[in-house]
Amino acid sequence: MAAWPLVFVPVAVLTMLALFRFVGCDSVFGLESVDIGDSYQDTVASDHPVSYWRLQDAHGAEPAAATSPNVPVSGGAAKDETGTNDGMFKVVALVPPPELPDSPSASGTLALEAPGLLDLSGHGANTSLSVDGGYVEVAFSTSLLLPSFTIEAVVFPEWSTAETGLFRTVIALSTVDATPGSAKGFGFGLFAGPHPADPASPDVWQIWLGDGTSFLPMKDPTRNLTPVDFTKSNYLAVTYDDPTKTLNMFVYVQGIDLDSGVGHPLKNVAVAGFSPVADPTQSLLIGMHRPPLGNTIPVYHSFKGRIQEVAVYREALGIDRIMSHVMAGLEI
Repeated sequence: MAAWPLVFVPVAVLTMLALFRFVGCDSVFGLESVDIGDSYQDTVASDHPVSYWRLQDAHGAEPAAATSPNVPVSGGAAKDETGTNDGMFKVVALVPPPELPDSPSASGTLALEAPGLLDLSGHGANTSLSVDGGYVEVAFSTSLLLPSFTIEAVVFPEWSTAETGLFRTVIALSTVDATPGSAKGFGFGLFAGPHPADPASPDVWQIWLGDGTSFLPMKDPTRNLTPVDFTKSNYLAVTYDDPTKTLNMFVYVQGIDLDSGVGHPLKNVAVAGFSPVADPTQSLLIGMHRPPLGNTIPVYHSFKGRIQEVAVYREALGIDRIMSHVMAGLEI
């Protein structure tokens, strides 16, 4: 994604070993124990998400095939487990214009009941949403106007590792106006893409925030961003605490080297300012991003691969809760 004066576009760790099955998490994170529920879903629910889209809906919610370039086709509802913000499954055959060169093209496919990404040892439902131009759109509501937040998802990237310079969206609620003289940037976006300073570099997980003027990538000067893993499920979480103005990013992939810091690429990063989206005409997108105002296509930066267990919370969850989700879902 380009670094407009506001821009868009396109998380650690987690390996904790706690409770009755694991020991030693205190030596890594200074934690004594991590509580998990009877299932991944119960563990998430215990933290009271604003919205929780498992993306395990049935085939009947799939939209019809996209036939016209850049024209979205709507399907059925994407259930919010909290009953607050159901989304709608959509699909688009995406052909980005030349002025948006960092957005991949997409064939326009969306399939539900794809193989699941959690490691549940045979317990509980476990399917995912598979997309290449497919996405979920959630209409704006005041419940999504969050000064502090946590966003999380489990994903499996399926684009070619040879592709460079392209950004792909996990979840975004952002708006950008790049009109000269009226630069504005609001909200957040969680992306995979090249390091913002090197368009030719391999893809890494990254979080972008808007401060009311710019929409820019966040970076911890003491740590490296975590590479995208194309061989396993990637657990991603970002937390922002408005009272302390601190941002954390967590990524877990089984086998991750915790000593390198790649599982916690942003640790208590100071944020000068964050301005959430308050415009009721803007929507939250899963697997897609909204281009700057005035562009000719409705969406871009499409994800390619599988997504499930997307949740949004109204507070910055602590690392103990992040770890509980990882342990419940990935059986570490």
